[in-house]
Amino acid sequence: MFLPLFASCEKILLDDNPADEPLENFDILWNTINEKYSYLELKNINWDSIRNHYEPLITDDISNNDLFNILDSMLYDLEDGHVNLTSPFNVSRNWNWYLNYPDNFDREVLERNYLKDDYRIAGGLEYTIIDSIGYIYYGSFSYGFSIENLNAAINYMKGTKGLIFDVRNNGGGVLNNAFVLAQSLINEEKQVLITAEKTGPGRDDFGNSLSYTLKPAEDYAHYDGEVVLLTNRRCYSATNTFAAILFSFDNVTLIGDQTGGGGGIPVDSELPNGWIYRFSATRSLIPIGDTSYYDIERGVPPDVSVHNTEARMAIGKDDILETALRILK
Repeated sequence: MFLPLFASCEKILLDDNPADEPLENFDILWNTINEKYSYLELKNINWDSIRNHYEPLITDDISNNDLFNILDSMLYDLEDGHVNLTSPFNVSRNWNWYLNYPDNFDREVLERNYLKDDYRIAGGLEYTIIDSIGYIYYGSFSYGFSIENLNAAINYMKGTKGLIFDVRNNGGGVLNNAFVLAQSLINEEKQVLITAEKTGPGRDDFGNSLSYTLKPAEDYAHYDGEVVLLTNRRCYSATNTFAAILFSFDNVTLIGDQTGGGGGIPVDSELPNGWIYRFSATRSLIPIGDTSYYDIERGVPPDVSVHNTEARMAIGKDDILETALRILK
């Protein structure tokens, strides 16, 4: 079942032709974030205070490099990996959603000690069976797969004791892929996500809400057993949403570290000087119980928290994966 979702990135246009002056560029960027960015309230950011700090630094004769550094610093305070400013000479970013945390993944350890040399590849899906337990690694939601690819991987797991689906270091990509894969893994029909667009200048001005309900796949392969999802901080954007979708299903257990977040759909626009900026313009919530909702911008916590140590990785052991194998045996 393919769902109509937001595109991975959309563009907004300026209403007029503002002058290419340093303060004008600053004002447009600050005002756009003030009115259209989704998470100022969630993150308790005093955007007026930030303006008061940075605006006095803008002068008419400021260099492009210095202007970029000021705008970069201002956007950095949003603590959002979906926020960027792109100029011909640099791209601003805040990647502390994973840089300040253990990596908990080593591709070499995985390939040499678990996948080995006879694993299968179907589109972006890498899969094998480890000790009678199915294992699929999916490294990016930008990696395409066909329904035939998905059927091959899931049907290969029939009769296994359980399935490990590993999305560690998957930084996101095409959101529809997350929904398609989730339907191969879930065991019941359930509301999984609510999205809303920032529609006005007020901190709680959201509209155009969409609710998504998923049920187990009927037109392509479905895994009927227990599923473990492996996550780390580099699970971002569409991967964060994938983990959020699976979080509430009884047959799925999340193991590893909290995901990196990135719950909003980014849009981009252009400053008068030609620099492109991007920011989160929606929010995504998952239902918790009957009446509560959780905003997934900050990430999805695991059911079982496990961290890999350098000492164990040095001898070829991935304790996050090992924990999943023990649980499913």
